[in-house]
Amino acid sequence: MITAPVFLVGCPRSGTTLLQRLLDAHPMLAIAPETHFIRRFWLKRDAYGDFAAPGAFERLVEDVIQMPEFADMQLDATEFRTDAARIERRIPAIFDLLLGSFARRRGAGVVGEKTPNHLLYMPTLEEFFPGARFIHIIRDPRAVVNSWRTVPWSTGSIAGDTAVWQRYMQTAWKQPPAPGGLHVMRYEALATEPERELRAVCDFLSIPFEPAMLSFHERESRTVDFDREPWKKNAAGPIQTRARDQWRNALTPEQIFEIERTAWGEMVRLGYQPERYTGPSLIRRARSAARRLLSRP
Repeated sequence: MITAPVFLVGCPRSGTTLLQRLLDAHPMLAIAPETHFIRRFWLKRDAYGDFAAPGAFERLVEDVIQMPEFADMQLDATEFRTDAARIERRIPAIFDLLLGSFARRRGAGVVGEKTPNHLLYMPTLEEFFPGARFIHIIRDPRAVVNSWRTVPWSTGSIAGDTAVWQRYMQTAWKQPPAPGGLHVMRYEALATEPERELRAVCDFLSIPFEPAMLSFHERESRTVDFDREPWKKNAAGPIQTRARDQWRNALTPEQIFEIERTAWGEMVRLGYQPERYTGPSLIRRARSAARRLLSRP
Protein backbone atom coordinates (compact mmCIF):
# COMPACT_ATOMS: atom_id res chain seq x y z
CA MET A 1 0.00 0.00 0.00
CA ILE A 2 1.30 3.46 -0.96
CA THR A 3 0.73 5.83 1.94
CA ALA A 4 2.51 8.99 0.84
CA PRO A 5 2.84 9.47 -2.91
CA VAL A 6 4.09 12.69 -4.42
CA PHE A 7 1.91 14.56 -6.93
CA LEU A 8 3.37 16.82 -9.61
CA VAL A 9 0.86 19.60 -10.17
CA GLY A 10 0.55 22.96 -11.87
CA CYS A 11 -1.36 24.83 -14.51
CA PRO A 12 -1.11 22.84 -17.77
CA ARG A 13 1.86 23.88 -19.95
CA SER A 14 3.90 24.96 -16.93
CA GLY A 15 6.60 22.30 -17.23
CA THR A 16 5.00 19.37 -15.43
CA THR A 17 5.98 16.92 -18.20
CA LEU A 18 9.59 18.09 -18.12
CA LEU A 19 9.63 17.72 -14.34
CA GLN A 20 8.07 14.26 -14.61
CA ARG A 21 10.76 13.10 -17.02
CA LEU A 22 13.54 14.52 -14.87
CA LEU A 23 12.29 12.88 -11.68
CA ASP A 24 11.35 9.61 -13.36
CA ALA A 25 15.00 9.21 -14.33
CA HIS A 26 15.87 8.86 -10.63
CA PRO A 27 16.25 5.16 -9.74
CA MET A 28 14.36 5.61 -6.47
CA LEU A 29 11.38 7.35 -8.10
CA ALA A 30 8.54 6.11 -10.29
CA ILE A 31 6.38 8.94 -11.63
CA ALA A 32 3.15 7.71 -13.20
CA PRO A 33 1.64 9.49 -16.21
CA GLU A 34 -1.45 11.68 -16.17
CA THR A 35 -4.26 9.52 -14.81
CA HIS A 36 -6.69 12.44 -14.33
CA PHE A 37 -8.01 10.17 -11.59
CA ILE A 38 -10.04 12.79 -9.76
CA ARG A 39 -11.80 14.06 -12.89
CA ARG A 40 -12.30 10.64 -14.44
CA PHE A 41 -13.46 8.72 -11.41
CA TRP A 42 -13.90 10.65 -8.16
CA LEU A 43 -16.01 13.45 -9.65
CA LYS A 44 -18.10 10.84 -11.48
CA ARG A 45 -18.46 8.47 -8.55
CA ASP A 46 -22.26 8.76 -8.46
CA ALA A 47 -22.40 7.16 -11.91
CA TYR A 48 -21.09 3.90 -10.42
CA GLY A 49 -23.74 3.73 -7.72
CA ASP A 50 -23.33 1.71 -4.55
CA PHE A 51 -20.13 -0.32 -4.65
CA ALA A 52 -21.86 -2.92 -2.52
CA ALA A 53 -24.12 -3.69 -5.49
CA PRO A 54 -23.02 -6.52 -7.81
CA GLY A 55 -20.83 -5.29 -10.65
CA ALA A 56 -20.51 -1.66 -9.53
CA PHE A 57 -16.95 -1.80 -8.25
CA GLU A 58 -15.98 -4.09 -11.10
CA ARG A 59 -17.10 -1.43 -13.58
CA LEU A 60 -14.76 1.04 -11.90
CA VAL A 61 -11.89 -1.44 -12.09
CA GLU A 62 -12.50 -2.02 -15.80
CA ASP A 63 -12.67 1.72 -16.49
CA VAL A 64 -9.31 2.16 -14.79
CA ILE A 65 -7.84 -0.67 -16.86
CA GLN A 66 -9.17 0.91 -20.06
CA MET A 67 -7.29 4.17 -19.49
CA PRO A 68 -4.52 4.57 -22.08
CA GLU A 69 -2.25 5.47 -19.17
CA PHE A 70 -2.79 2.01 -17.66
CA ALA A 71 -1.04 0.58 -20.72
CA ASP A 72 1.64 3.28 -20.44
CA MET A 73 2.31 2.08 -16.90
CA GLN A 74 2.78 -1.46 -18.32
CA LEU A 75 0.55 -3.05 -15.70
CA ASP A 76 -1.01 -6.49 -16.05
CA ALA A 77 -4.80 -6.26 -16.29
CA THR A 78 -5.49 -9.77 -14.99
CA GLU A 79 -3.25 -9.25 -11.99
CA PHE A 80 -4.84 -5.86 -11.33
CA ARG A 81 -8.35 -7.37 -11.35
CA THR A 82 -7.23 -10.07 -8.91
CA ASP A 83 -5.67 -7.52 -6.56
CA ALA A 84 -8.72 -5.22 -6.81
CA ALA A 85 -10.97 -8.05 -5.65
CA ARG A 86 -9.05 -8.13 -2.36
CA ILE A 87 -9.16 -4.45 -1.45
CA GLU A 88 -11.74 -2.20 0.12
CA ARG A 89 -14.44 -1.17 -2.34
CA ARG A 90 -13.63 2.53 -2.35
CA ILE A 91 -12.33 4.88 -5.03
CA PRO A 92 -9.30 5.97 -2.96
CA ALA A 93 -8.38 2.30 -2.51
CA ILE A 94 -8.32 1.68 -6.25
CA PHE A 95 -6.11 4.73 -6.78
CA ASP A 96 -3.81 3.42 -4.05
CA LEU A 97 -3.71 0.06 -5.80
CA LEU A 98 -2.93 1.68 -9.14
CA LEU A 99 0.01 3.66 -7.79
CA GLY A 100 1.19 0.78 -5.63
CA SER A 101 1.16 -1.62 -8.57
CA PHE A 102 3.18 0.85 -10.62
CA ALA A 103 5.73 1.32 -7.84
CA ARG A 104 6.16 -2.44 -7.41
CA ARG A 105 6.62 -3.00 -11.13
CA ARG A 106 9.33 -0.35 -11.21
CA GLY A 107 10.92 -1.37 -7.92
CA ALA A 108 10.78 2.23 -6.70
CA GLY A 109 10.86 3.44 -3.13
CA VAL A 110 8.85 6.59 -3.86
CA VAL A 111 5.89 6.68 -6.22
CA GLY A 112 4.44 9.79 -7.81
CA GLU A 113 1.85 10.84 -10.32
CA LYS A 114 1.67 13.77 -12.71
CA THR A 115 -1.73 15.22 -13.47
CA PRO A 116 -1.48 19.02 -13.66
CA ASN A 117 -5.06 19.75 -12.61
CA HIS A 118 -4.74 17.67 -9.46
CA LEU A 119 -3.53 21.00 -8.10
CA LEU A 120 -7.22 21.92 -7.88
CA TYR A 121 -7.90 18.91 -5.64
CA MET A 122 -4.98 18.80 -3.21
CA PRO A 123 -7.23 18.60 -0.10
CA THR A 124 -9.10 15.66 -1.65
CA LEU A 125 -5.86 13.84 -2.45
CA GLU A 126 -4.67 14.43 1.12
CA GLU A 127 -7.84 12.70 2.31
CA PHE A 128 -7.04 9.80 -0.03
CA PHE A 129 -3.40 9.67 1.05
CA PRO A 130 -2.56 11.14 4.46
CA GLY A 131 0.95 12.50 4.25
CA ALA A 132 0.83 13.02 0.48
CA ARG A 133 3.32 15.51 -0.89
CA PHE A 134 2.89 17.96 -3.75
CA ILE A 135 5.36 19.65 -6.07
CA HIS A 136 3.81 22.71 -7.68
CA ILE A 137 5.66 24.09 -10.68
CA ILE A 138 4.78 27.67 -11.64
CA ARG A 139 5.43 29.38 -14.97
CA ASP A 140 5.04 32.93 -16.29
CA PRO A 141 1.41 33.27 -17.51
CA ARG A 142 2.56 34.89 -20.74
CA ALA A 143 4.57 31.76 -21.57
CA VAL A 144 1.72 29.48 -20.49
CA VAL A 145 -0.91 31.28 -22.55
CA ASN A 146 1.38 31.41 -25.57
CA SER A 147 1.87 27.64 -25.28
CA TRP A 148 -1.87 27.06 -24.91
CA ARG A 149 -2.42 28.38 -28.43
CA THR A 150 -1.10 25.04 -29.77
CA VAL A 151 -3.11 22.62 -27.61
CA PRO A 152 -6.63 21.22 -28.06
CA TRP A 153 -7.98 22.38 -24.69
CA SER A 154 -7.52 26.13 -25.16
CA THR A 155 -10.59 28.21 -24.30
CA GLY A 156 -10.19 29.93 -27.65
CA SER A 157 -9.26 33.34 -26.29
CA ILE A 158 -6.24 34.98 -24.68
CA ALA A 159 -8.32 36.30 -21.78
CA GLY A 160 -10.00 32.93 -21.24
CA ASP A 161 -6.73 31.01 -21.16
CA THR A 162 -5.22 33.60 -18.82
CA ALA A 163 -8.20 33.29 -16.48
CA VAL A 164 -7.53 29.54 -16.25
CA TRP A 165 -3.94 30.21 -15.16
CA GLN A 166 -5.18 32.72 -12.62
CA ARG A 167 -7.71 30.24 -11.20
CA TYR A 168 -4.98 27.65 -10.74
CA MET A 169 -2.70 30.09 -8.93
CA GLN A 170 -5.49 31.33 -6.66
CA THR A 171 -6.61 27.80 -5.80
CA ALA A 172 -3.03 26.85 -4.94
CA TRP A 173 -2.74 29.44 -2.17
CA LYS A 174 -6.35 29.37 -1.03
CA GLN A 175 -6.48 25.57 -0.65
CA PRO A 176 -2.93 24.49 0.22
CA PRO A 177 -1.94 21.08 1.55
CA ALA A 178 -0.83 20.57 5.13
CA PRO A 179 2.32 22.37 6.29
CA GLY A 180 5.40 20.64 4.97
CA GLY A 181 3.49 18.89 2.23
CA LEU A 182 4.16 21.37 -0.56
CA HIS A 183 7.26 22.28 -2.55
CA VAL A 184 6.93 25.21 -4.97
CA MET A 185 9.33 25.72 -7.85
CA ARG A 186 9.56 27.92 -10.93
CA TYR A 187 9.84 26.66 -14.49
CA GLU A 188 12.23 29.50 -15.28
CA ALA A 189 14.59 28.39 -12.52
CA LEU A 190 14.36 24.73 -13.55
CA ALA A 191 15.22 25.64 -17.14
CA THR A 192 18.29 27.69 -16.19
CA GLU A 193 19.55 25.94 -13.03
CA PRO A 194 18.23 22.37 -13.28
CA GLU A 195 20.72 20.78 -10.89
CA ARG A 196 20.07 23.33 -8.15
CA GLU A 197 16.31 22.94 -8.50
CA LEU A 198 16.44 19.15 -8.60
CA ARG A 199 18.62 19.06 -5.51
CA ALA A 200 15.94 21.07 -3.71
CA VAL A 201 13.27 18.62 -4.86
CA CYS A 202 15.34 15.66 -3.69
CA ASP A 203 15.77 17.31 -0.30
CA PHE A 204 11.99 17.76 -0.13
CA LEU A 205 11.50 14.07 -0.91
CA SER A 206 14.31 13.00 1.45
CA ILE A 207 16.20 11.15 -1.26
CA PRO A 208 19.76 11.68 -2.54
CA PHE A 209 20.37 13.73 -5.66
CA GLU A 210 20.93 11.55 -8.75
CA PRO A 211 22.97 12.99 -11.67
CA ALA A 212 21.13 10.67 -14.08
CA MET A 213 18.16 13.02 -13.87
CA LEU A 214 20.08 15.63 -15.85
CA SER A 215 20.54 13.20 -18.75
CA PHE A 216 16.90 12.09 -18.78
CA HIS A 217 16.64 12.75 -22.54
CA GLU A 218 19.22 10.08 -23.33
CA ARG A 219 16.72 7.30 -22.73
CA GLU A 220 13.29 6.70 -24.18
CA SER A 221 10.39 7.89 -22.07
CA ARG A 222 8.67 5.13 -20.14
CA THR A 223 5.55 7.08 -19.21
CA VAL A 224 4.92 9.77 -21.87
CA ASP A 225 3.35 8.89 -25.22
CA PHE A 226 4.54 11.66 -27.53
CA ASP A 227 2.55 10.28 -30.47
CA ARG A 228 -0.72 10.44 -28.55
CA GLU A 229 0.13 13.82 -27.01
CA PRO A 230 2.35 15.62 -29.57
CA TRP A 231 2.20 18.92 -27.65
CA LYS A 232 4.58 17.33 -25.13
CA LYS A 233 7.37 16.69 -27.63
CA ASN A 234 9.52 19.51 -26.28
CA ALA A 235 10.04 17.30 -23.22
CA ALA A 236 11.50 14.53 -25.38
CA GLY A 237 14.88 16.25 -25.73
CA PRO A 238 17.22 18.26 -23.54
CA ILE A 239 15.97 21.21 -21.52
CA GLN A 240 15.42 24.17 -23.83
CA THR A 241 16.26 27.42 -22.11
CA ARG A 242 14.98 29.43 -25.06
CA ALA A 243 11.43 28.25 -24.34
CA ARG A 244 11.47 30.49 -21.28
CA ASP A 245 11.13 33.74 -23.27
CA GLN A 246 9.58 32.64 -26.57
CA TRP A 247 6.40 34.49 -25.69
CA ARG A 248 8.17 37.83 -26.18
CA ASN A 249 8.42 37.29 -29.94
CA ALA A 250 5.32 35.12 -30.36
CA LEU A 251 2.74 37.40 -28.72
CA THR A 252 1.63 40.80 -29.96
CA PRO A 253 1.81 43.81 -27.62
CA GLU A 254 -1.99 43.71 -27.44
CA GLN A 255 -1.98 40.05 -26.40
CA ILE A 256 0.66 40.68 -23.75
CA PHE A 257 -1.41 43.58 -22.41
CA GLU A 258 -4.52 41.35 -22.24
CA ILE A 259 -2.67 38.63 -20.32
CA GLU A 260 -1.19 41.11 -17.88
CA ARG A 261 -4.49 42.92 -17.41
CA THR A 262 -6.32 39.68 -16.65
CA ALA A 263 -3.66 38.11 -14.42
CA TRP A 264 -2.12 41.27 -12.97
CA GLY A 265 -2.85 40.50 -9.31
CA GLU A 266 -1.42 36.99 -9.37
CA MET A 267 1.53 38.03 -11.52
CA VAL A 268 2.53 40.70 -9.01
CA ARG A 269 2.01 38.33 -6.08
CA LEU A 270 4.27 35.73 -7.70
CA GLY A 271 6.93 38.22 -8.77
CA TYR A 272 6.33 38.23 -12.53
CA GLN A 273 6.85 41.79 -13.74
CA PRO A 274 4.11 43.13 -16.06
CA GLU A 275 5.56 45.03 -19.01
CA ARG A 276 2.55 46.64 -20.66
CA TYR A 277 -0.22 46.79 -18.08
CA THR A 278 0.62 49.13 -15.24
CA GLY A 279 -2.01 47.89 -12.82
CA PRO A 280 -5.29 49.25 -11.49
CA SER A 281 -3.82 51.33 -8.67
CA LEU A 282 -1.46 53.19 -11.00
CA ILE A 283 -4.22 53.73 -13.53
CA ARG A 284 -6.52 55.15 -10.86
CA ARG A 285 -3.81 57.53 -9.68
CA ALA A 286 -3.12 58.66 -13.24
CA ARG A 287 -6.79 59.30 -13.89
CA SER A 288 -7.14 61.17 -10.63
CA ALA A 289 -4.15 63.36 -11.49
CA ALA A 290 -5.59 64.04 -14.93
CA ARG A 291 -8.94 65.07 -13.44
CA ARG A 292 -7.17 67.44 -11.05
CA LEU A 293 -5.29 69.04 -13.91
CA LEU A 294 -8.45 69.45 -15.97
CA SER A 295 -10.34 70.98 -13.04
CA ARG A 296 -7.79 73.78 -12.56
CA PRO A 297 -8.91 77.22 -13.73
